[in-house]
Amino acid sequence: MLDYIWAKKNPKESLAEHTDYVVNNLLALKERYFEVLPDEQFWKDAFIAALFHDLGKLCENFQDMIQPNNKKIDWDNFVRHEFLSGMYLFANDVPYYKENPLSLFAVFSHHKILCKDLFRKNIHLELRIENKSLEDFLAYAKQWLAKYPEIKFPFSDWAKQNLKKPYKILLIKQYDANFFNLITNFNAHHRKQYIFHKALLNIADWTASGHRILEPGLLYQKDFLANKIIEKLIAEDKEEIAKSFSYRKFQEDSFTTGNVLAIAPTGSGKTEASLLWASQKKEFEHIFYLLPTRVTSNAIFKRLCSYFGKEKVAIVHSSAFFLQKETDENYPEKEYAFIDKAFFKNVTVCTIDQILTQGFNLGFWEVRTFHQLNARIIIDEIHLYQPYTLGLIVSTIKYLQEEFGAKFYIMTATMPEKLKTLLQKYLKTPNYIADTELLDKARNVFEVREQLFSGVKAEIKKAIKANKKVLLVLNTVDSAISAYQDFKSLFKGKEEKIICYHSRFIQMDRSKKEADIFVMEAASGGCLLVATQVVEVSLDIDFDILFTENAPIDAIIQRAGRVNRKREKKDTKVIIFQHSEITEKYVYDLPNILNNTFTVLKDNNKQALTESELLKLVDEVYKDYNVEMEESFQQGLIRYAEIQASLNYILDLNSKGEVFTREGLDTVNVIPDDFQGELLEKGIMEKTKHEVSISKKRFAGIKCIEDKEHKWFKYVDVIYDYETGLKFKKKDNLPAGFSTKIF
Repeated sequence: MLDYIWAKKNPKESLAEHTDYVVNNLLALKERYFEVLPDEQFWKDAFIAALFHDLGKLCENFQDMIQPNNKKIDWDNFVRHEFLSGMYLFANDVPYYKENPLSLFAVFSHHKILCKDLFRKNIHLELRIENKSLEDFLAYAKQWLAKYPEIKFPFSDWAKQNLKKPYKILLIKQYDANFFNLITNFNAHHRKQYIFHKALLNIADWTASGHRILEPGLLYQKDFLANKIIEKLIAEDKEEIAKSFSYRKFQEDSFTTGNVLAIAPTGSGKTEASLLWASQKKEFEHIFYLLPTRVTSNAIFKRLCSYFGKEKVAIVHSSAFFLQKETDENYPEKEYAFIDKAFFKNVTVCTIDQILTQGFNLGFWEVRTFHQLNARIIIDEIHLYQPYTLGLIVSTIKYLQEEFGAKFYIMTATMPEKLKTLLQKYLKTPNYIADTELLDKARNVFEVREQLFSGVKAEIKKAIKANKKVLLVLNTVDSAISAYQDFKSLFKGKEEKIICYHSRFIQMDRSKKEADIFVMEAASGGCLLVATQVVEVSLDIDFDILFTENAPIDAIIQRAGRVNRKREKKDTKVIIFQHSEITEKYVYDLPNILNNTFTVLKDNNKQALTESELLKLVDEVYKDYNVEMEESFQQGLIRYAEIQASLNYILDLNSKGEVFTREGLDTVNVIPDDFQGELLEKGIMEKTKHEVSISKKRFAGIKCIEDKEHKWFKYVDVIYDYETGLKFKKKDNLPAGFSTKIF
């Protein structure tokens, strides 16, 4: 009937074929979710939206674009098909849609962000729909409606007559005057209902467009997870441990309903404990595992793939697509762009930012939020976030609990009592679980040196010569690079035994560095890893001795977790030396925290501190600090609420630059200009692999060269090498062949 009207090309698909897919998907989604969305009128509106969502593709403007008919495309008169689809529905039943407009807003925005200027360019454009096309589509739609007589749709003669003939579009005026202004009356309840309408239409449509099936559900029991853990242990040549495997008490305690606050040291099996908790979910409820960094996300993603299979697990962060490409060169970009980023998969691993952006109506926020309906959400290392981000996190927790029934498992190795009290305030009746078995055990001896870094260099060299696996952590990248250069001469002929690791490596090199670190750490003999704070939560490594610049006590504990991680070594040490003036001024500026840390560690000098004793030190250091009273924490709470109200709850935020999800996230991605020549003919993916983040403050003083083909890539005048990363040193000459632009 509608074979001559195309909906898709490459491959060709008729409008009827595509619409059939979409409507059938919508009906399948109703079967899945009717128990939690038992509103028949909602599903009737959603059905009509799915059936008519692409009616606007009847327009000759659209068909001229999609079909190879040798006609010249008149882009000046191109009309968005979503506009025509939505306005056709509106014109058929104006009174109803004025009272119940949300399903139409979903139709209007199912390919574009929803904003006031969405269809502004369509004013006075010529509309051409042939009588036969419209008649055939309406006959097709009536066949679908005949299957469901309870769904009534008033086919209006006015709408039919006005869409039959060429004329200058006046619908835009009706859209402005009689429809779009309804958005000003919306509230938080409308936002939730709009999320359901928009998400279900998008899920049905995107799945149909990709000729995919709806994502299957996921159910697993305690025994399934136990068997997967045993398989993993055997694969790691830990057969003896595998033979005697059983869940630890802390993990068994986690198998509880409701929200959980869990405190457990590194190596306690927190990940498996949280997955045991999540196993109580229903088939189509999702699991989200949220982490503070991309590197930790990558590691957890690989572990969860080994448990559930890669087809059921997604990873989402700023460079996740490249990780997918590295593991599967055939991984399609569209899979990441629409499926993974919108949280379609049963299990999603991501950085915390991916969840927070939904509160700012950014990205695929409607689909993302919908997929958190009754979800199990795991937040790891909660103590690492700054007050502003923590304000956003607790606002998100409150919203998803109250409106979408999500449950939370929040865990960390170090949780100050005041942070625990704060989280208990926002979590509904949380269960508090602590790993008492490991908390009462000591892992390392802590020693303090009342000297700056220069005063402990001789001791570090002595440890290296004693064939120890040495970890050195400094608080700034520049000091780490300088220290690496100092110790490099000790490893002549054994250069693979010393590595410099920090945040100023390009993406592809950072991945290589991490692989190099694991190889170095696993090999026999001594070695030295010189690193910054990135080592705190990013690498599952096990060294013999740590030399660390003084930092907040919780950071020290995280760094210490990289020494004797498996608790199988003897005589392991954590040596803390005095922090620099730069650290106090620019890196950790909370009042008194650095000095308090150094004081409590001096008071416990040369002690083998248990995990529980370390937690007591955390409370002592932070006894006068209340994050809830921080101005930036309050700003996080306020911003989360304000942004939704200012967007009338359902409009999309049109600029990512207006909102940051982390305090101090004032960075910009750049490419060291050493790579200009080799990237000249390369594509976007290859260029992105060569990006590195630097602060806007640093960026402001550097010459910057704009890429000719892809204007958003910025080449900066710095020194770069694989050994030490990016260094802010000026060059005398700029390479030829590029237009220069100073930003």
